[in-house]
Amino acid sequence: MDAVDRQLLDQIQRTFPLEPRPFAVLGQRTGVGEEEVLERIGRMKRERLVRQISAIFNTGGLGYTSSLVAMAVAEDALERAARAVNAYPGVSHNYLRPGSYNMWFTVAVPPGESLEGVVARLAEQAGGWPFIILPALKKYKLAVVLDVLDETEDAPASEILNPPVDAHRAFEATPENVGIVRCIQEDLPMTERPFHEWGRRLGLEETDLLRVIRTWSQRGWIRRFAAVLNHREVGFGANGMVVWRCDPEQIDSKGAILAGCPEVSHCYHRPAHPQWPYNLYAMIHGRSEDECRAIADRLARAVDLVDYRILFSTQEFKKIRLKLFWQ
Repeated sequence: MDAVDRQLLDQIQRTFPLEPRPFAVLGQRTGVGEEEVLERIGRMKRERLVRQISAIFNTGGLGYTSSLVAMAVAEDALERAARAVNAYPGVSHNYLRPGSYNMWFTVAVPPGESLEGVVARLAEQAGGWPFIILPALKKYKLAVVLDVLDETEDAPASEILNPPVDAHRAFEATPENVGIVRCIQEDLPMTERPFHEWGRRLGLEETDLLRVIRTWSQRGWIRRFAAVLNHREVGFGANGMVVWRCDPEQIDSKGAILAGCPEVSHCYHRPAHPQWPYNLYAMIHGRSEDECRAIADRLARAVDLVDYRILFSTQEFKKIRLKLFWQ
């Protein structure tokens, strides 16, 4: 990657221009032409640096219930258990991590379905293994932006904000709205006017579709419209889930400190359990496990918490973009 590639990656993972000719806007920002931007991003997709450019939805805002789940699976049953869990369309990520609870997956269930019921059914289909459900009680940060710039290049000073869902405007799952969700959660067409292409498929004018995307973003139904990068392909070969045991009365202040650290992409308050006493979670990304350990150590000092663990993903059973309204 050269400097222009890095600038483009930084720009599109923060926020993609919601404009009729977004690649021309990116060209103006990076000092190259629209055609070159299309060629560069297309090449980075072929090289698997860029996974997808699309709307990233707030599943809760659309009526879904989601959670992290940890399951304790015998080593010789992992492949069978992973196949059973992965078969559910609402499971987007599933990793092997060391410890007694070794299978960690995220699951989302549609409106009207029971999260607990779905997870219990998956656990039974996987072999009847023990599990704990760890929903996010509070989200302090949810913005995966990898530092792809080198030491001489400055990133934008603005921080990605995750607007709260407008409680006064519930998402209506009309056929038109569901059709829009199903369309814009897919990868953006690599054309000069991609929103025109999407609008043509939906029977909408380009300006109307862009207005819908902006409105849904303002209401918090869309967290952001941006690119998702392949961590390993852009140089981040390790990621760790750091879990702390924190006094519940201090967890909001500690979570706010962690959210302000650029190394942290996700930060949540999750419930503690007798068999798993940790309640403060942060995802960190590094170029090696040693770098992640050093980051975790700095974070632990920043929040003054000594009881913590860092769980590395040692195997990836499933990693996809969650497709909403799969029914």
